[in-house]
Amino acid sequence: MKCWYSIDVHARWSVPFQATPAQVADMRADGLVIDQICNTVPDWCPACLVRPLCRLQDAWRWLRLF
Repeated sequence: MKCWYSIDVHARWSVPFQATPAQVADMRADGLVIDQICNTVPDWCPACLVRPLCRLQDAWRWLRLF
């Protein structure tokens, strides 16, 4: 199953992409810094809504398993 990952290309820039865990393991073996993206929050979202939005995304991801 493909998941969203982020590769660091500069100290301030990262590029999101989709890949399988096997592909990411190969990239990490090559020495690349790759992080998994768990939740996405838009820039315009107020700070008080960040945690509820992340919990909603987690619940949606959990419900899609069934």
